[in-house]
Amino acid sequence: MENLLLLFRVGNKPYAIKAASVLEVIPKVNLSKVQQPLPNIVGQFNYQGQIVPVLDLSKLLGGQESRAVLSTRIVLVNLAKTNEAKGFLGLMVEQVTDTLRVDQTTPVDNSICLSQAAYLGDSLLYDNDVIQCLCLKQLVADISTVEP
Repeated sequence: MENLLLLFRVGNKPYAIKAASVLEVIPKVNLSKVQQPLPNIVGQFNYQGQIVPVLDLSKLLGGQESRAVLSTRIVLVNLAKTNEAKGFLGLMVEQVTDTLRVDQTTPVDNSICLSQAAYLGDSLLYDNDVIQCLCLKQLVADISTVEP
């Protein structure tokens, strides 16, 4: 599963995360308010006895909050370093589209960096689309160091 990506869209732009980090893709659930919210954290929910914060990737990447549409999903990822520890985060997206093997893509030269966002990883070319990969560990580091 290391070679597999989960694809989703923010607006019309395709993004990907490593499928190995994904525990489950679930329909949007009712979220409770976070007491001391970080930027782009839209709420939290209970998943098997653990409180999971939810990051709105549409808001972070596209500047607009995810719409409550039928295709809105929460991608549940585990950021813990070991299988025994739990470090869950929910990523809200409007449209999870597919999975893709990395070897089906062509790397795009990122020698010119147009973004300051460290969580934006490699770019891959697939079927005339440039897919922007996200680095989850850097994404969490970036959002947790920003003052609300």
